[in-house]
Amino acid sequence: MRRIPSFVYGHVIGALVTGAAAGAFLDWEAVATFAGVLAVNAAIGSLICWWWPGFSAASWKLWLMATFITPLMLASIIFSIDQYECLVGQRTGWDCMFATVGPLAAAVCLPSPLIGLAARWWRRKRIG
Repeated sequence: MRRIPSFVYGHVIGALVTGAAAGAFLDWEAVATFAGVLAVNAAIGSLICWWWPGFSAASWKLWLMATFITPLMLASIIFSIDQYECLVGQRTGWDCMFATVGPLAAAVCLPSPLIGLAARWWRRKRIG
């Protein structure tokens, strides 16, 4: 039976913790929702990283792929591009009420791949 790489453990558990921390500012339902959504996105990103570039790839390649391939990150980038005029201040009003959701969603996707890389580094350091 094949072992799950330490990067995957770190990435998914890091997403759970990041989601729980982000949801803690609201309520318990938000904690569960944010943690679940980020963990599922991290799992999807890990599956894609398994295919390419592989878990033994250079850290910068693995970080880029794990960060920018998750569905939540892609959706937040697309939403931010759509709300570009609101974000730079060219347009205001009710249409721009949720313009900052894209950048905030992108920000919560950033820590978990770094935690995964730290877990991979720690594992390699301990093994020797």
